Amino acid sequence: MKYIAILTVLLLIASLIGVGYLYLTSNVTVEAIGVVAVEASTQPEMFERLRQQVESHAVIGTAFTSQPLQDISNYQFYTYTIRLRNNCFLTADMVEVQVTPMQGDVLQLADDSARALSARSTGDLGATILTDINMHSVRELNISYYMWGIPFTIRTTYGH
Repeated sequence: MKYIAILTVLLLIASLIGVGYLYLTSNVTVEAIGVVAVEASTQPEMFERLRQQVESHAVIGTAFTSQPLQDISNYQFYTYTIRLRNNCFLTADMVEVQVTPMQGDVLQLADDSARALSARSTGDLGATILTDINMHSVRELNISYYMWGIPFTIRTTYGH
C-alpha cells in the first residue's frame, strides 16, 4: 500500500509539471503583418451590397458607424494579413482578428470561418475593413484565440 501511495504522488507531481510546462509555453506569436489597399470603386458590387447592409442596419461583420455610405469614390478597402506562429504542442482554436477602428472607418467585413492553428505550425489570418479614402493604414489589431478553453489575446499595431 505504501508503494502505491508513493507511485500516486510521483504521478501527480509529473502531471503537474507537464501541465505547468504546457500552460507556460502555450503562446501564439505574430511573425509578420501586411496590408493591401484597394479603392472601393474597383469592387462596385461588394460596395453596393455593403451600402444596403448599412442602410438596413444589418451589416454582416462589425459596423463602426451607422452613418449611410456616400459616393463610392470616397472609400477604400484595407485587407490586413497576419502571419501567426503557434509555439505550443496544443491547437489554438477559434483564432480571429478584430481591427480597432479609427475615425473614418466604416466597418469590418465578417470572417465567419472558424479557424484553428495546429500545434507547432504557422498560418495566415486576414481582416478587411472599409474606410475613408484619406485614411492611413496604421491600426491596432486584436488577435484572440483559445487554448484548453482559456481565452488569450494578442494586441499588436500595424504601422506603415
